[in-house]
Amino acid sequence: MQVAVVSDTHDNQDAAREIVKLIGKRGIDTVIHLGDIVSPFTLGLFSRLNYYGVFGNNDGERLLLKKIADEHGMVIEEQPFIFELDGKKFLIYHGSGSVEKTRRIVESFAESNAYDFVLYGHTHIIDVRRIDSTLILNPGEACGYLSGTRSFAVLDIAKGNVDIVEF
Repeated sequence: MQVAVVSDTHDNQDAAREIVKLIGKRGIDTVIHLGDIVSPFTLGLFSRLNYYGVFGNNDGERLLLKKIADEHGMVIEEQPFIFELDGKKFLIYHGSGSVEKTRRIVESFAESNAYDFVLYGHTHIIDVRRIDSTLILNPGEACGYLSGTRSFAVLDIAKGNVDIVEF
């Protein structure tokens, strides 16, 4: 099973539409969003997909985001959010504070060896690595505001392979 992993959309609707289009071409119907989608109208662009997500620090309209998600059968939770998908255990986390603080927290989750995948956002920096058997993944920023490059990841859950897609 392949899933799209997205973070830090920051209301860039053009980017969100392009992601939905690109993953549709790949036959992917599940997206994991790692926070900072920002507003309910951007969340709605993902409503035809199986959606799992966490709130980020810039997601101010949490009650309305949750309402939209619930209306469309989407799952959005506070961080960290732990769930299983395709027989694998995921911990998804947006992040908090500095890049260094966020990475330390992520590494602690991964070092526990309790999860197959620890996915995070917040830093806007692509990060793909392993700690023991746990894959750590940050897909970078969907919005492209800080780096000038919009990106997301395609994760093959069974193989543990990651393809970073820049668009």
